[in-house]
Amino acid sequence: MAAITLENVRVVREGRLLLAVDHLEIADGELLVVVGPSGSGKTTLLRTIAGLDAVASGRVLFDGTDTTDALTADRGVAMVFQESTLFPSKTVRRNIAFPLEVRQLPHEEVDRRVEAEARVLAIEHLLARQPQQLGAGHQQLVQAARALVRVPEVFLMDEPLARLDAKLRMEMRQEFRLLQDGYNVTMVFVTNDQEEAMVMADRVVVLCDGRIRQIGRPMDLYREPAGKFVAQFIGSPPMSLIPARLTSDVPGFWLSFGDFRLRAWAPALAGAGEAVEAGVRAEDVVEAADGVEVEVGRGFFLGDHGFVRVQLAPNQWAEMRTVGQPPPPGSRIRVKLRRIHLFDGATGRAVGHIEDPGG
Repeated sequence: MAAITLENVRVVREGRLLLAVDHLEIADGELLVVVGPSGSGKTTLLRTIAGLDAVASGRVLFDGTDTTDALTADRGVAMVFQESTLFPSKTVRRNIAFPLEVRQLPHEEVDRRVEAEARVLAIEHLLARQPQQLGAGHQQLVQAARALVRVPEVFLMDEPLARLDAKLRMEMRQEFRLLQDGYNVTMVFVTNDQEEAMVMADRVVVLCDGRIRQIGRPMDLYREPAGKFVAQFIGSPPMSLIPARLTSDVPGFWLSFGDFRLRAWAPALAGAGEAVEAGVRAEDVVEAADGVEVEVGRGFFLGDHGFVRVQLAPNQWAEMRTVGQPPPPGSRIRVKLRRIHLFDGATGRAVGHIEDPGG
């Protein structure tokens, strides 16, 4: 296994900066998930670790050894891609065996290692089939077996579940998490699905425009986003943002928007401007008899719970999670806000998180 470090890495293509990572450490045996919108630099980060994309400056280290200029074949990495890269003319057995045959290992050892990986991934019954005879999920498992049979130090996965249906995708998330736990291999998993990141990751890296916006455990990113981008990218439905006003009052501040006026205090608020944005997650908008009266908008029902829009300020709506059927549009209910995130109106950075504020 290997620990990976990127130091002051810049990747430039045709004069355009694709990746700018000042510092990133991936622990030995960690499952790091990289998320971000299309074009954010996720695949470029993966290819940089693999040595497929050259860096304009900076260093890539494996276990403290500078591998910036090392060939991909010398880095001990294996990759699984979104699209199938299996050889259609070879059986599953021969596909898995390919990296070992290239190294001209003895046939007996090749067979032993192929069959061992197939047993681990529960695909030994497929060894005689052709790739086109397999479903998408089994094709991904065959790709994983072909990568793992090399005994890599680092396992790189580029949106391997993107083309699967919802049910199979959920099953494969569990399979890859179990796979990583069993092998204790260092894994970097790229996806644009934030739910996938929350389910699978030890830590999550959020990328945008080639730069890291935040790194942390999934719950830390959800509970304490560093800025508006992370707040709205992590979580479903996205966090609702309401323009608000922050006014000083000893001790602390008052936060106000619509008919809400809340006592607020956090050390960072002292450096915030008067104009802020209040971020509210759907589960933190709750009905309360002594709360503020709001208008209800459209909603939908998912079985044991639902979501509905409520107007927290003039023309400013937020999502609210409901227990059971949402109230009908046009009705009025009273709500309180259990937790509010405050963001600087100019920079978008987080300046405070208010727990259970009073109205």
